[in-house]
Amino acid sequence: MFFKHIISTLTTLIAPPFCAFCKNFLSTDTVFCGRCFDKIQPVVSTTLPITQKYQAKVFAVSTYKEPVRSLILAKNYHNIIASKQLAHLMWQYTYIKNIEFDYIVPVPLHWTRFAKRGFNQTQEMAHYLSKLSGKPVADILYRNKKTAFQAQLDKKKRLTNVNRAFSFKTIVDRVAYKNKTFLVVDDLLTTGATLKSVCRVLVDLKPKELIAVVGARGC
Repeated sequence: MFFKHIISTLTTLIAPPFCAFCKNFLSTDTVFCGRCFDKIQPVVSTTLPITQKYQAKVFAVSTYKEPVRSLILAKNYHNIIASKQLAHLMWQYTYIKNIEFDYIVPVPLHWTRFAKRGFNQTQEMAHYLSKLSGKPVADILYRNKKTAFQAQLDKKKRLTNVNRAFSFKTIVDRVAYKNKTFLVVDDLLTTGATLKSVCRVLVDLKPKELIAVVGARGC
């Protein structure tokens, strides 16, 4: 513990923490400074209908506004640290830390975009949440088609764009996942089309419950 403290102190002196939005230096290693934290606009949870039997409650850190918006868009600039900062906010500022769940499922990224970006933001968030919660990541899905960017489409086209866009990677051990609660992780919720498409695949495993967490909600 003593050496960990020394290393932490030296790291702070060499590379002091700074606010992820305004870039002002911080006295503690947090995501935002107090002034930027005050700008976060919390939102209540919402529920997405998945099938007649299943629905998914979705928790979000804030509305799709600054300062959280900048962390979501950071993926376009190959900023992998922002993914972990976003996951930290999810854990600290949503109700998921008080919910019992069994597996964390990241929304898959098509391999072409993964190759271009170098990482999947939701996968990074899922692994960080795994460290915080002690729950395993179930990386069992893949994106079977390259879809258009949801942000570039109107509401009607968004609903069809990701329809049947996700599948299981391999034959899944259905016994192991049956009657389990899945936490699906994504960065942004607008129409809910992406989360619905992912959850409809997971329904095939006959889960106990489906919940989701996102960085921000745009609806």
